[in-house]
Amino acid sequence: MAVFFLADVHLSEKTPDITAAFQACLHRLKADKPEAVFILGDLFDAWLGDALADELACRIAEEIRALSLLCPVFFQRGNRDFLLAAAYCTRSGMNLLPDVYCFEYAGKTLLLMHGDLLCTDDIAYQKMRRILRHRYFYRFAACVPRALARRIAAFLRRQSRERTAAKSAEIMDVNAAALQEMMQRYQADVLIHGHTHRPCVHALEKGRQRIVLGDWRPQGEILRLQADEEELQMDFAMCELIL
Repeated sequence: MAVFFLADVHLSEKTPDITAAFQACLHRLKADKPEAVFILGDLFDAWLGDALADELACRIAEEIRALSLLCPVFFQRGNRDFLLAAAYCTRSGMNLLPDVYCFEYAGKTLLLMHGDLLCTDDIAYQKMRRILRHRYFYRFAACVPRALARRIAAFLRRQSRERTAAKSAEIMDVNAAALQEMMQRYQADVLIHGHTHRPCVHALEKGRQRIVLGDWRPQGEILRLQADEEELQMDFAMCELIL
């Protein structure tokens, strides 16, 4: 048995190929009977609030719930679906994790994050993140009509695209000092995150590792970890998009 990790699926009605690939992934996971599945944020390309879940979100909830009957499924919010809350998690059978989460596996301390908290060089994004994560914004979002919520989400996505295009790749990547501080604070052996869309396994000092999960273009990528005689075995499974 193994533990699986994925992130940055960015499900949307506009990308049925990604939806089909993700559904195929869930079916394959059910056949594998994993110990647990961790979804580390940005499962959806945009989330307007649990009360405003659309038809796609309802279908995906049913698919994930079927998997959750076989193994625990954990969800960590991303920068696109940070409004996803307890109601949808209950509906889909997912366990909601905090923004930073640690657990022991195969004698290693694993640290899980979406990854955006580590991109501290992107000062404008971090300021916006603090505003959007404030409890007053959550209260505001909970009472916004669907039509207005869609307009706000479209505006934020447009602003994000424009700002991203104007920033260097280095600014939007993980800050080395922030990474080291986080690893040290939690005494982590392995950090697993998404967000940057730069899949890679980075070797760090003292045998530590940083594993970056990819997004679902041009293919879905899933990390598989397995304990083998107290050693951590790692490989990546691919889910081809159905075009």
